[in-house]
Amino acid sequence: AARHFARLSVDLIYARPGQTLTDWRAELSEVIRLGPEHISPYQLTIEPGTAFDRAVARGQMLLPDEDLAADFYDLTQEVLTEAGFDAYEVSNHARGPAARAQHNLVYWQGQDYVGAGPGAHGRLTLAGQRVATQGYLRPADYINAVDQTGLGFRSRETLSPGQAAEERLLAGLRLSDGVAFADLEALALRPDRVASFVRDGLIVEDPVYLRASARGRLVLNHLTARLAMTGDAEAASRLGSAS
Repeated sequence: AARHFARLSVDLIYARPGQTLTDWRAELSEVIRLGPEHISPYQLTIEPGTAFDRAVARGQMLLPDEDLAADFYDLTQEVLTEAGFDAYEVSNHARGPAARAQHNLVYWQGQDYVGAGPGAHGRLTLAGQRVATQGYLRPADYINAVDQTGLGFRSRETLSPGQAAEERLLAGLRLSDGVAFADLEALALRPDRVASFVRDGLIVEDPVYLRASARGRLVLNHLTARLAMTGDAEAASRLGSAS
């Protein structure tokens, strides 16, 4: 792929059953030698109700504990940083801004995108409001809706300012650039609480952007929910569930 394409990105999963830190360092080093300019290392996540979930419950699949999983994360940052990769997003590393995933940045930066196809989600700004769409799940239903109305949307919901701000917090805080406080105004984040997270070393001190520190990224889901709790309690509940 590196010989035939101008750009190459590699996805990897770490903190796998039986994997050691030595294994992971060697795996990362081998991938770097292949020449990609973008690497997306994801920590293994077990989704509820899956075969993997049942195997974990039966003790047939043993995962690293939280401390070891954190060591895997730290090692990932160390190896990729030494190789010239910038951790511009929690699970995405690029060799320079031009190598960043332009497609995914649309989601992370809260831009508009059309959800085309069965089950696809979309976000559009219409008449100054954020609109969430979802396509019909079954292809036959989607095709029928397109034939009848020109669109395959199963649902179309205008998000409240608070809901739109929640999405910006969830996605934007994943980026090293963070998310502008102006985009989170509807969450009514308390300045004193945000300042306390800065003192705790979880948030970078910045008057314009809300940015997680390296330490904050280790507990990003928890941090996101706690930040929401500084404003709207209902929002915090929803964010906690999403995390």
